[in-house]
Amino acid sequence: MLLRQLLIVLSTLFIFSCSDTTKEMNEDYGTPQVRDRIRPNDDPLAIDYLTQVKPIIDQRCVVCHGCYDAPCQLKLTSPEGIDRGTSIESVYATRLFETEPTRLFIDHKTTQAWRDNHFNSILNERDQTPTANLQGSVLYQLLVQKMKHPLPNVAVLPDDFDFSLDREQQCPSIEEFASYAEDKPLAGMPYGLPQLSNSEFKKIEKWISQGAPMAQPIALNDNMLAEIEKWEMLLNGKDNKSQLISRYIYEHLFLAHIYFSEQTTDNNKQPIFFRLVRSTTPPGTDVDEIATRRPYTKPPVDQFYYRLLRDTETILTKTHMPYALNKDKLARWNALFYKAHFSVENLPSYEKGYDPFSTFAAIPAHSRYQFMLDEAHFTIMGFIKGPVCRGRIALNVIRDKFWVFFVAPELTNSKAYDEFILGQAENLQLPSDYSENHLALTTWHKFSKLEQKYIAAQDTALKSTKKIDQYLGLNGIWNGNENAGLTIFRHADNAQVVKGLQGPHPKTAWLINYPILERIHYLLVAGYDVYGRVGHELTTRLYMDFLRIESEMDFITLLPIGNRTDEINSWYLDANKDLKTYFDENSFFLHKQNNLTYVTSNPKKELFNKLKQHYQEPLSTTQRDKQRLDLVNEPLARLNHLPNHAVQQLSQASFILVEDANEGEQLFSLIRHNAHKNVSSLFRAEKMHLPDQDTAEIYTGLLSNYPETIFAFKASQQAAFSQQLAAVADAESYAKLLDKYGVRRSSKNFWEVSDTIHRLYQQGDAINSGLFDYNRLDNR
Repeated sequence: MLLRQLLIVLSTLFIFSCSDTTKEMNEDYGTPQVRDRIRPNDDPLAIDYLTQVKPIIDQRCVVCHGCYDAPCQLKLTSPEGIDRGTSIESVYATRLFETEPTRLFIDHKTTQAWRDNHFNSILNERDQTPTANLQGSVLYQLLVQKMKHPLPNVAVLPDDFDFSLDREQQCPSIEEFASYAEDKPLAGMPYGLPQLSNSEFKKIEKWISQGAPMAQPIALNDNMLAEIEKWEMLLNGKDNKSQLISRYIYEHLFLAHIYFSEQTTDNNKQPIFFRLVRSTTPPGTDVDEIATRRPYTKPPVDQFYYRLLRDTETILTKTHMPYALNKDKLARWNALFYKAHFSVENLPSYEKGYDPFSTFAAIPAHSRYQFMLDEAHFTIMGFIKGPVCRGRIALNVIRDKFWVFFVAPELTNSKAYDEFILGQAENLQLPSDYSENHLALTTWHKFSKLEQKYIAAQDTALKSTKKIDQYLGLNGIWNGNENAGLTIFRHADNAQVVKGLQGPHPKTAWLINYPILERIHYLLVAGYDVYGRVGHELTTRLYMDFLRIESEMDFITLLPIGNRTDEINSWYLDANKDLKTYFDENSFFLHKQNNLTYVTSNPKKELFNKLKQHYQEPLSTTQRDKQRLDLVNEPLARLNHLPNHAVQQLSQASFILVEDANEGEQLFSLIRHNAHKNVSSLFRAEKMHLPDQDTAEIYTGLLSNYPETIFAFKASQQAAFSQQLAAVADAESYAKLLDKYGVRRSSKNFWEVSDTIHRLYQQGDAINSGLFDYNRLDNR
């Protein structure tokens, strides 16, 4: 009782203190109101922002404040995000009830609307004088605090620094800042990283004192506007067929960073990206994006248009999914959709938006499947990266490394297949909306029965097929382009998908068909709601088990019948009773014949070799070499054979910068693969980890959105580095490795190395590159 009374007293004193501060600031600088900070591009202050200020914000701030999981929802990737400010509400939370989305650009269009939704400014909104602008800016005060209280002069930062992803939010308003700064002197920005240089600080200080003027990128040229007009005209056809096709395209590309590959850059030679949105306004007018919870939710207007809206945000790798539009893509869309021989008598309603199989039944399944396959890397990247930045649901259901193959689309090109898929629409339904109002366990059992009915129907249909051999061997696996074989790397709650079959053979592989691929997209991309309730999260995770198992079992059917049960058992050690029952009830996968011939005692290795050869055949040597990421020469190649005691000390993803006077700077990724008994244990994930079986691989290039450790050294030190890492046996010896080669959070050269990594990445791949996220950097 006494403790509660004391807390009430302290809270009351804090409120009165804030009230006094607010009153004092209002008397000195006037009452706050939203300010218009956008200047014309030719304004000297706008030019200074774009050339002097924005690069600093990007390189020093956006690397921690760029996505939904940014502290305090502070997204500094655009003027709109800077103006929006902070919120104490966390996007990532366990909720009994869904909450209203707070997506920048989408859910509110003005800064005032964000203020009404309880977002606090980080810039001064009182009188616009130099003194008031500095005194009234949380952003400036946080930078000043860091300059006054730099990082302690130690290698490993003390426990006062909390780097956990679920740490308590600290989002002070300007009225609360004095108390915050006194309580947390080391909490200045950039948090847990070196302060800005004096030159950088002075530029930001001058900018804020001027009222933080900002500008949008330069206007689009006539050629770019003509491209937009051409594609918007295509997407806004008025006939039923065009409308249904455009709806399908939109629901699959709503997260894409679309670019015109035949004219990709602005005057600064930077790629220009667009988002495909639904707007209340027609082509030729300003875009007014319609906010809906999901892309298949019915828009709250009678008439809407598909528009290409320029994406003005700074690009981050964790949300960047580029998609090219060009003459070849236009011809492909025409062949698959607009000029294909099918008709649409009636447009489907939006009431069954979560059921794409019924909704888009008029479009041949072959066309839908081929559309996704043509850009399979992009399609899979949707659930690997997803709209939510932190893949805690989608990614703890997959292994740390596996290969992905696809059933040949030719096998879907028949009226009988279309009828089968439509007939199975009820069994193929997804829990995205259903889970909002039902318990997770109830939902799992419901959809488990539906999945079993679908698999049984699939078995029956396959047995009645006349040309059954074409389904049961390598000739039934797609090898149409460089997207046909993919490698997925998982690093805890984030992952990366790469074209090509990278590195040594993985433990598992997926063989994906059309219904699996479509359901993955509508479950984890179009249908997943990060603002939803906990039941939605759980059932999404549980349903993804079905899709992973089905993909793995399809792959298993390529092995000899006598090897399949043992292989599945090795993937699902300590499986629970429900999972074992599920395997028993769907055992037809274990008995289905295939047309492959095996000649060795290791059929899985032989199968992987057959698949690599099958996949590589249509690709030229140049294409193969470009895709390979494991072209690492000695002595760094030795890191592929690290002893387990060294691997256990590694982070999930480490970046390596090698300085070579002759060949220039080179970038590598050292990836740790965690071994698991199985990945179906939702509440026992940690117990399923088999650390004694963890391995590591090194690749050229950068293979994570979230580096956890950074190493930097000269080419002449490669052998010594590899030797010392191989000798690491515990945390102490790993710390000594970091002392010599690591770039820690506290390192004096941290920003110099960071800038080099980003520069090399952008120079090497301007279309796919972006800023990395430093929220997961180790402190060891």
